[in-house]
Amino acid sequence: MTPIGNTNTTGTANRTDVHNTIDKAADKVQPAADKAATAAHSAVDKVAEKVPAAAEKVHSTVEKLAEKVPASTERLVGKAHETVDKVTEKAGAVSETLSRKAADLNVAYGRLAETGRSYVRNSPGTSVLVALAAGYAVSKLLGSRRH
Repeated sequence: MTPIGNTNTTGTANRTDVHNTIDKAADKVQPAADKAATAAHSAVDKVAEKVPAAAEKVHSTVEKLAEKVPASTERLVGKAHETVDKVTEKAGAVSETLSRKAADLNVAYGRLAETGRSYVRNSPGTSVLVALAAGYAVSKLLGSRRH
């Protein structure tokens, strides 16, 4: 290395002393660094020895889980189908019941309408008076709500 600027023998001596001090310090630190490196390598080697066994355990566990997944999936699918079938049966039963009730209501309405027609045919005067009274009552109810 070429010195830059003016140098004197004192500057060169100081630089040499500093370099020597650094070299001595490095010589003292080197054994500790070597020891630390050896310890690190030893620790890494120990961990590396354990990795295959751990990997084998993980692999075995994954295989066991993979074997259980299809059985669980089939069981869940079966239960889902059963539930859907039950819901469909219940919905069908409710629909059937509602259809029967609707038919019964239609029959009852037909009877009521026929009874009303026959009453009007048999008593036209009374029917007109009842209709007028009902109309008057409804008009009073609706009229009182407006106020």
